[in-house]
Amino acid sequence: MALPQSRYMVLDNMPAPTPQELEEFEHLPVDKYGLGPYRHIRVSQYLMYFEDGHWILGLLPRRGFIQAAAFNKLRGGILREREQIRVDPTRLVNHLANQIPLDTDRFYQVNVNQVRVVSTPEIPGVLVAEGPHRDGHDFGAIVVVRRHNIEGGESQLTPLDGGDVFFRTVLQPGQALVHEDPKMFHHATNITHLSEEGGYRDIWIFAFNAWENRRYGPLHEKSALGLM
Repeated sequence: MALPQSRYMVLDNMPAPTPQELEEFEHLPVDKYGLGPYRHIRVSQYLMYFEDGHWILGLLPRRGFIQAAAFNKLRGGILREREQIRVDPTRLVNHLANQIPLDTDRFYQVNVNQVRVVSTPEIPGVLVAEGPHRDGHDFGAIVVVRRHNIEGGESQLTPLDGGDVFFRTVLQPGQALVHEDPKMFHHATNITHLSEEGGYRDIWIFAFNAWENRRYGPLHEKSALGLM
């Protein structure tokens, strides 16, 4: 597995969204574990392996989604029930896995989050409520699909010691930011609507873990709950 020496990169050539994918963003359920009605989300988890020249995704049985409190100080240690995504993310995952590139001789566990964050006169567009943080994965990727009637939403990377931001950019539709999660914190500033009608940002969030480091299953859940 390898990224540039910087341990992160911006991709400008993500596959264009299909009409079905765009439509699905219109029907995401509100995140009931958030601090307000600004986030809409679905989550699915997969086993991934390489065969016959491309990556294969196998949908894992639905389980609660959980992060350790060490990684998520707002929602860590909470087993969150999520509805699963209803479109196939294989072509996006293939593109990201090939760009990193991941080792084709290994198995991986992949988290896929489909997210819309809205901003209206009544609802602040909070992208990352927990602030600069890690998620505890091998690699993370944020893919921007759509920005509608908004400004802001700057993606930022900072050192693990809490130093100054060393990378910042406002990702545009079709762009992705890939980073090596153990090496840095990531964050994104809030979005603000440009008119009274409100606006939103649609994104995919991907997390890749070597299978032996998977963030899925009963052992991971016990560890995240502090039971091990």
